[in-house]
Amino acid sequence: MKIRPRPAGESPSNGNRWFLTYSDMITLLLALFIVLYSMASANEKKYGQLVKGFRTALNTESASETGGGKAGAAGGQGVVLKAGQKIVNMDALDQVYQSLNGYISKNHLQDQISLTKSGEYVQVHLKDVVMFQPNTAEMLPGSKPIMREMEEALAAVYDRVDHITISGHTANVVVNSTRSDQISWMLSTQRAVTVLNSLLDYGLRGDKLSIQGYAHYAPIADNSTEEGRAKNRRVEITIYKNPSKDAAQNPSRTSSASSQK
Repeated sequence: MKIRPRPAGESPSNGNRWFLTYSDMITLLLALFIVLYSMASANEKKYGQLVKGFRTALNTESASETGGGKAGAAGGQGVVLKAGQKIVNMDALDQVYQSLNGYISKNHLQDQISLTKSGEYVQVHLKDVVMFQPNTAEMLPGSKPIMREMEEALAAVYDRVDHITISGHTANVVVNSTRSDQISWMLSTQRAVTVLNSLLDYGLRGDKLSIQGYAHYAPIADNSTEEGRAKNRRVEITIYKNPSKDAAQNPSRTSSASSQK
């Protein structure tokens, strides 16, 4: 077998040119893969930002639909709790009850302020010793923080309740007479008006408010003892939601009956 002689002028290295072309192709493919990988990483980052944006938008929409602050829907309000806790729908009566109950416990006011709750209303019982000068409708300086907290709690549910009644009560400490009855009626009514004015001064709207004066005719305890009379001297703030006719007309007597059972 004859070996073909190499043509004159042909370099020995010319036969390896395919290797240079192959190297160029590998380099180009590597560059292409690097570009594709970088694009994929960028898209993943953009996708993450897009998902985050959608979540933010959905959370904002949910908060606007459930309400916040003083306004809310008729059935309940979305209450945003601390980080890590869930958003829950809370009934207006449950919300005002929990708010005031927390304030009472935090400030150790259980002996001066108590709460009654039913499916139709929440009733706040304020003893006169924490609210008024003896036998007057003049409020004590220490009652101001209480009234401020009361206004904030009521304002938070105001649009989701039907009515708020403020009723004043006294104790029967003397033999019944026309004069003593007149004084009792006046004092109970004046104290209700004083509490009403205080709530208005702190910013509560007045279109759902009313006052009542019961004198000593709606006791919740025995008037023959000093302890009982201390309980009877009180102002009650009743927050209604879908009340029955009987409860709306006379919540104090309803509360009195349940307390004496």
